[in-house]
Amino acid sequence: MADTCVPCRVTYSDDPMLGGPKATVTAIGADGVPITDGQAIQPVPVALFEPSRVLAVKDLRTTEIHDARMEGIIGQGFHRMPRGLLINFPADGWGLYRTATGLLLRDRFGGVWAEGTLSLDPRWISEATSQGWVTVFYGPHLGIRVPPGKTERTYTLQDRIDEFRKGRSHGMCASANVRWHPVPTGETLNWVLLPPGAFGQPLPLAYVPQFNFTPHGGPETFGFVPTPETYSEVPVALADIPIARNLVGDATPTDFDLFQPRLDPGLNFVAGYHAPASESIDSFTAWQQAAHAHGRVLVLTGHHDLPAGPELIHQPLQNIRENTSQALQTSHAAIIPLTRASRLSLPAWEDR
Repeated sequence: MADTCVPCRVTYSDDPMLGGPKATVTAIGADGVPITDGQAIQPVPVALFEPSRVLAVKDLRTTEIHDARMEGIIGQGFHRMPRGLLINFPADGWGLYRTATGLLLRDRFGGVWAEGTLSLDPRWISEATSQGWVTVFYGPHLGIRVPPGKTERTYTLQDRIDEFRKGRSHGMCASANVRWHPVPTGETLNWVLLPPGAFGQPLPLAYVPQFNFTPHGGPETFGFVPTPETYSEVPVALADIPIARNLVGDATPTDFDLFQPRLDPGLNFVAGYHAPASESIDSFTAWQQAAHAHGRVLVLTGHHDLPAGPELIHQPLQNIRENTSQALQTSHAAIIPLTRASRLSLPAWEDR
């Protein structure tokens, strides 16, 4: 579920895969509600996000198999798109954002559902900005990825149309009209993991984008406290940072997850980081081992990018202050204990 980087494509509602010009009978009103007067209209901008994997879940009551992503996005405001007329309704609070590398789809709580890397045609951007809405399709059968045994040349338009129809007939296509945001959001979406020693304190550190806590009432719900202005100084003092309430961490070989231990396992997830499958996995492994050894992690959460990496913490203190002061001064902080199953040991913590 945390793998939000998915193949993406942009087009218009008169695309042959969506039925061609004859299917263009729907405009989007100022409130996001479709207009179906049967007259020829300006084609609507469309964005398609195609997850590469299906998360199969079996309903033990009915024995039916569902895709967890599909059911999740429909439960959050999208609409299942069966065979028939291509008509879409707005998803309340959702937004499609332009980024430096492509597109970003976020729900009404600020959660990221899909990120697509692509070059956007200026005409498409202009049309999306003019209308204020984009029709978004989401599902594993949208004809974007080239299947095994095919190439871009042999995966024909008809093949893509058949794939799209297959997904709709199986209930594996969701869609909605989503508000378009042409200016990149100023809120950070980036996790930063730093080893012990970062900012002169002894614990491994995780900087978590604050939107992860928004659906749960904000970081204050878990006992996080605002970082005072002195936190822009280095070293960062731990004496006044509390232990989080009803929030624990789990550091696995590939992930660092935060969850609420008192809730049902199906409902207790708060936020998580998945290490990318690249050379950076080595640095994550070192961070995970340090988290196990300490049994605790210092978590900061905020809205601004934290431009800090392992290479920064060894720079002069003045450089660190200049690069990180905005993020540190506007963050919330708490110490997160690791679960017993996750941590290897819990040494005496004399630095507190």
